[in-house]
Amino acid sequence: MTDITDPVVFSTIAQTAVLTLTLVIFIMSFRTQNKATKEAAYQKILDDYTDAIRLVLEKPELSKLQIDMARAINPNSTMASLSADDMTVRNYLVLLYGLFERTHLLYRRKWIDGDTWNQWSAFLEAIARHPMFKDVHRSSEGMYDKPFMDYVSNILNTKSKD
Repeated sequence: MTDITDPVVFSTIAQTAVLTLTLVIFIMSFRTQNKATKEAAYQKILDDYTDAIRLVLEKPELSKLQIDMARAINPNSTMASLSADDMTVRNYLVLLYGLFERTHLLYRRKWIDGDTWNQWSAFLEAIARHPMFKDVHRSSEGMYDKPFMDYVSNILNTKSKD
């Protein structure tokens, strides 16, 4: 029978425990690093998207692409009838829509607190009153995070009942 008080047995048990703990810590660290890498890559995509929308704001002639795409998706689209100024406003609303989506995602991940989100939500509700906002939301269906789009739909539905 093996005696646990034997220094060799005790040393072997201690080494096994330390090695197991080290492996668990390594695996957890690797998973955390892997998750951070994926989130950084997604954040980069969102930044690139924001830059693309910002470019449309800086170069209004690129609105032609949006109009052509809108016509291809829906031949009855009213986007073609918008003035250059209205297209600039619409594109700014699209930029804000993406910003609100990112903020909502951070809130859902609990990276920002409820009070901070409430401030953003109040801003979103104010922007949602703009006449073009509903069209931006409707034409963006399926292109943004579903929980965010549902949240905005709820705001718009509540607003329309008032």
